[in-house]
Amino acid sequence: MNDNRKNAYRYLLYYFLLTIRTTPVATQPVWNQQQLLSHSYYAGSVAYLLHTLALAAATDFEHFDENAFWSSLSQFSINNPAINLGDYPTVCTTRLAELDR
Repeated sequence: MNDNRKNAYRYLLYYFLLTIRTTPVATQPVWNQQQLLSHSYYAGSVAYLLHTLALAAATDFEHFDENAFWSSLSQFSINNPAINLGDYPTVCTTRLAELDR
């Protein structure tokens, strides 16, 4: 895997971490228990999904299986339609296109 591709995956990891960080807590002083539970479920799901990407980034993507990674994200989205992960493939491909210029 070339350096630009590694950078794009690291950027994707950063993107997902921002989605966990930007919670209603940061923008609303008071929010209800349902909002808290919903965001906690989302954050936990994202963390579970990305643990392999984080390990890959930490080990310079040694033994990282790109196809398995994308397949797991796609399957998760199919199985959990209530959790909107956003347009994660576009985030990665856009970053890669920026770096390849």
